[in-house]
Amino acid sequence: MLTEVVTLLLSSAPISPDFEAQARAACSAAVGKRPSVEGIRIDREPGERGLSKLRVTDQKSTGWMYVYYDKVSERAALARAACFGAQLRLLSDFTGNVWQNAQWSSVVLTSDSKYIPPRDGTETRWTVPIKRDGGIDAAGQSRIVTTMPHEQVHAFQRRAGADLVRWFQEGHAEWVGRKVTAAIAPDEADANAREYADALNASKTPVRLAKWGGLAVKSEAILRQISAEDRRKMETDPTYVPAGPFSFKSDDFESDESNTKARYQASWALFRDLEQKQGGGAVRDWATSATSHAGAVSSSEVVASAPPPSRDEIENRLQ
Repeated sequence: MLTEVVTLLLSSAPISPDFEAQARAACSAAVGKRPSVEGIRIDREPGERGLSKLRVTDQKSTGWMYVYYDKVSERAALARAACFGAQLRLLSDFTGNVWQNAQWSSVVLTSDSKYIPPRDGTETRWTVPIKRDGGIDAAGQSRIVTTMPHEQVHAFQRRAGADLVRWFQEGHAEWVGRKVTAAIAPDEADANAREYADALNASKTPVRLAKWGGLAVKSEAILRQISAEDRRKMETDPTYVPAGPFSFKSDDFESDESNTKARYQASWALFRDLEQKQGGGAVRDWATSATSHAGAVSSSEVVASAPPPSRDEIENRLQ
């Protein structure tokens, strides 16, 4: 195994300003650079299906992920590999360091707009679009520093097989994901926060967080993201469901998703306010407890596991 970057293992101390500074530099490095972050190791591993592969490991939490890339995207992948590793450190810290030796979701940096990741259920891969010249545009950078921290929280939530209600699932992912983005890309974090706050302020209807969920995805929204082979399987077997991940727009759902951004903001605000009143540790413990068991977790069960002083307030916020 060829080691590209080997750096020193950090102690168990909290995230330091020096680490955050290194993370910000790694997440904004020019394509062609190969930044490093203390405690983040990057190894080349054998690729597959025309893609090369890096294994990125946070040596403190021992969490790791794969970064795949095509030939055009190699320089971009090497420029952002340490950024992905820094995210793992921050994600572990903000979720209470309870998921050790974790395999987080993978990413595929690709210049092929028609690329479809394999969906065999063994690995979750998120696509990062790369320009045809190998550069990273605003959409690609947003996927790296804003979308991926949020999606990685969902990987944490699924670690034991929990099936969560939507308001908790997304509120927790926003609460942790925004902290990570603020640490690695503060300008993007501010812009994202304003966008969602504006959506809630502009909302003309109540968000009704308790009603959020049980969504029916239109079949065409799935069909456009899967291979021809999977489409044939769906046609011949009505019970067949291709493995994800999938990306959806508001009009891909048959239920009411017109207020989606407002609901994301409202669910995040619930977690933010709880943190202000009960402390971040109490919120982390709540999330850890709610996601520690396999199977469906009802809204009432989630609320019952919250810090006792906050249960009535949470119930009121869900209405």
